[in-house]
Amino acid sequence: MNYEELLETRDVRKTTKVRLPYGYFYKRLIDGKYSNFVEFHDEVADAITFNSSVKAEHEALAEIHSKQQLHYTPNEGDDGIYAIAVEVGNYITIEQLLNENPSMVAKGDFVISTLRDLFNITVELHAHNIYHVCYAPSNILARKNDGSVRLLCHGSFYEKIGADVLYEDLEDFIAPEVLAGGSADAKSDVYSLGRFISWIYQSSGLPFEFKHIVEKATAANPDSRYQDAETMRQAINKARTIRKTAVIGGSALAIALCLVGLFFYLLPSTEPVEFVKPVKEPIPDDLFEENMEDYLGIGADADSATIAAVIAEEALRNDSVSVDEKRMRQYNAKAEAIFRKQFTKAADIIISRVYNTESMNGEQKVFAAKSKQMTEDLAKKQLELASQTNLSSDRTQAIAAEIIENITRKKMEAMDKDYIGLKTVPEEKTAQDKSGDTGSYTDTDTRPTTTTTTTTTTTTSSSPRKSKQDNIYDRYRDKYGVDPLDHVEPERPVRRK
Repeated sequence: MNYEELLETRDVRKTTKVRLPYGYFYKRLIDGKYSNFVEFHDEVADAITFNSSVKAEHEALAEIHSKQQLHYTPNEGDDGIYAIAVEVGNYITIEQLLNENPSMVAKGDFVISTLRDLFNITVELHAHNIYHVCYAPSNILARKNDGSVRLLCHGSFYEKIGADVLYEDLEDFIAPEVLAGGSADAKSDVYSLGRFISWIYQSSGLPFEFKHIVEKATAANPDSRYQDAETMRQAINKARTIRKTAVIGGSALAIALCLVGLFFYLLPSTEPVEFVKPVKEPIPDDLFEENMEDYLGIGADADSATIAAVIAEEALRNDSVSVDEKRMRQYNAKAEAIFRKQFTKAADIIISRVYNTESMNGEQKVFAAKSKQMTEDLAKKQLELASQTNLSSDRTQAIAAEIIENITRKKMEAMDKDYIGLKTVPEEKTAQDKSGDTGSYTDTDTRPTTTTTTTTTTTTSSSPRKSKQDNIYDRYRDKYGVDPLDHVEPERPVRRK
């Protein structure tokens, strides 16, 4: 295609006529400039009241100053008005705009801005008793560069011509009472606006908050519709506000659930412990192995708890790698101090990525993602330091939960000076809770001891073997600081000084 053919194609495209209910909208090249014209249909121009209708509309539109209203000048010939010259601009119908560029529907707030423009101009027209009647996509113009809405001719000035002549093939957008020959009013415009909202959402689906509004606006009975366009606009704004509130509330709930999940994830997990009640009855002599009495110094009337305690102590005494309990407590205390210091430093860095002014004022999805990543990083760091310090998982989880709670509270107080924080727990209760959760013993912990007394029957029936057992008990208590009848965990034999 050469340059001349390209220019000719451009001119043909620019001067293509677009059919409106009242006439053909097209561009005409005059003195090197394009001007907009509407050439009325013959059946419209031949009506007796046509000339007076165009003049009455031209005079009425002089009082409309909204930018959504296009103004025009009637062109009158020997046979009366045959066309109108519309103000300068590149305009096409909404139907053409979406056919050429369907992605405009998904562009930003195109749909909301289109509805806002339509309601603005409609409310102003109703204030001057002017009714558009037909909000069909082929009867609404839009500026091509930004898609902003423009209206030209209004149906209330051409009622005497007849709706069947003006709105052929557009009956779906006309109120039933107008098609039946009735007069246009604010409720007929509400009906047509409802039909336009259904049309513009036909590809993506009508939003939930708009379904009730469209159903009420397009009711067959005019009394069941909204009273005017202003009432309908308020209903739409209210529905959109409720939706925004629901979205924000859902996001806040998701963040709260993430924080609660993080808290419970870092709590130490406790496993149920099954305790076996010691046997009170004496063990029969036939259950003893040969020479056990001489080897361990245990009488036949000793119960199972006594036997278990003595055997565990004997195993601990024979173990060449046994560790003194005092040294073990000192080692654990140093290991916990190292863990606290290292984990506090690492947790402060990780939590600072989320609990800062930028993250808290950002989008909810981004904050939720950061919170989830923060939880994973803290858990990995806790496991890593636990393996390095040789501390139990339960103990490190309890320490980590305490550190994270303190750091999080300080971060929140730094961001909001009015932050109330959590209620202070008394130190005695805190120490008791920590001891109950972790199940570990500090330097001041003491094993619970029980004192087992023999019955009168056993005492009276004692022989020299009984005094020998008493001597064993006394030596055991003097040497280890516990009663042989105390409950001792076989997995954790304890030697006390």
